[in-house]
Amino acid sequence: MAYLALYRKYRPKNFDEVFGQQHIVETLKNAIKHNKLAHAYLFCGPRGTGKTTVAKILAKMVNCESENERPCCICASCIDIQESAHPDVVEMDAASNNGVDEARELVEKVKYAPMSGKYKVYIIDEVHMMTTGAFNALLKTIEEPPSFCIFVLATTEPHKIPSTIISRCQRFDFKKLSKKVIQINLAQICEKEKINCSKEAISLIADLADGGMRDSLSILDQCIAYAQDDINLQDVSDVYGVATTADKIELYQLIYEKEVKKLIEKLSEIETNGIDIRRLTTDLIDIAKETVVYIYSKNMDTLSVLNEENVQKMASMFDSNTLLTYVDYLIDTLSKYRDATSTLTYLEICLLKMVEFNEKALIVVEKEIVTKEENKPVVIEKKSYSDEEYYQMLLKATKKVKEVDAKIINGIFADNFFGKEKQLINLIKEAEIMASSKTNIILTVDNRADANFINNKENNIIVENMMEKYLPNRKDIVCITREERDFLITYFKNERSKVQKPKKATPKKKEETITPEERLTSLFGKDGFDIVGE
Repeated sequence: MAYLALYRKYRPKNFDEVFGQQHIVETLKNAIKHNKLAHAYLFCGPRGTGKTTVAKILAKMVNCESENERPCCICASCIDIQESAHPDVVEMDAASNNGVDEARELVEKVKYAPMSGKYKVYIIDEVHMMTTGAFNALLKTIEEPPSFCIFVLATTEPHKIPSTIISRCQRFDFKKLSKKVIQINLAQICEKEKINCSKEAISLIADLADGGMRDSLSILDQCIAYAQDDINLQDVSDVYGVATTADKIELYQLIYEKEVKKLIEKLSEIETNGIDIRRLTTDLIDIAKETVVYIYSKNMDTLSVLNEENVQKMASMFDSNTLLTYVDYLIDTLSKYRDATSTLTYLEICLLKMVEFNEKALIVVEKEIVTKEENKPVVIEKKSYSDEEYYQMLLKATKKVKEVDAKIINGIFADNFFGKEKQLINLIKEAEIMASSKTNIILTVDNRADANFINNKENNIIVENMMEKYLPNRKDIVCITREERDFLITYFKNERSKVQKPKKATPKKKEETITPEERLTSLFGKDGFDIVGE
């Protein structure tokens, strides 16, 4: 006999075997029990959550020949439906049968009475793939089908279905299964199959399944093919290119120890092994989040990603504030992957910022201790200027110089650099030039962390040394956030408005007679600024 895939072998045969969709199961059981069946149902939800399975169980329930337990799963009708061989239960894939002709053919057949069962059940999968013409052809039939006909429409994208169709159906939303539910089911199936699968491996499979029971069984099937009847965490990692928890904890430890060279090498090793960088970033977020929850609750029951040893190690290295900052960095990096050609570079930058933050956190702690003894203020060295100094920079800036500098920076090839220099060049290329003169460049970035990274005293010297090779001359480079940019524009406008006009008609330089708005337009373009604070 040919091998039967696990997701087919363990597909629920009745409502009691369905996992995680109790709100739907109970509603349908009561509707059948009290003879209040609808003529059309719309099953929505992610793949692998049981939409088609529940539709087939519903078809068995209404056509079962048993007088007692339904579905009995042993009568001819139940067996035929289970094997997709029942003449009155039609399964149709709308992805390949989505035209007007197919819809009209279905409408033509609907009017004929069932051949052997009590009801004709039409299960249309991926119904959102049907054309507008096909939906229009079905509309009247779905609204008023024969009394012996039930439609079940299944979709992963309900927003693509016309509202005229949705309004004629009873809608049920299938939810992703929780990780715990998937783990329980997988453990039971491994026991039945006599497969020794470690708890850590089952946990990782449940993570990879992303709420889909069918996906989890497909993953387990592939792991069995790879490791036979003894599956551990490393086997799952090898098959699906996922970094182990030990790898991720090691990354955090290297961040804590500020071992930048080893950190970059470890990340490169992980990427070389085919690990998905997006997935790794998400996992690092989960580890940090779970550690913060543990720090506050001290409850091991809250752990799903980490074990007791791992979470205690994380908590000994980082406080909750540091971890929450790391989560912000990682989430910000995750959002940048959409347009990235190299996700690895973005993650490298993020991890270096985490090293930098941790180092500053240690400096602050050390200086706070000194402060208590010497009563001195805590100062972290980084480049910054007063409002008046920024104002003077803006007075010297011109649109022409800005355009030249922007063109030069855009033309820099980041792959010519390595390590921290590469991270800094990438940040500068992503930044927007607010203003540029013969001696200064003011950069604008989205968040404070990036601005601090560029303004750090050591990093800033590296930046200015690198840029000197490309720009016409060495320039002072400073970075601000968008909020600071908006403030400076308002400050500049107010200061310029204080300049009094000359009493005599003595010729003056054009710069002294233009309005603040004209000056801003010359710097940033007509749409390059907003006036706030008025």
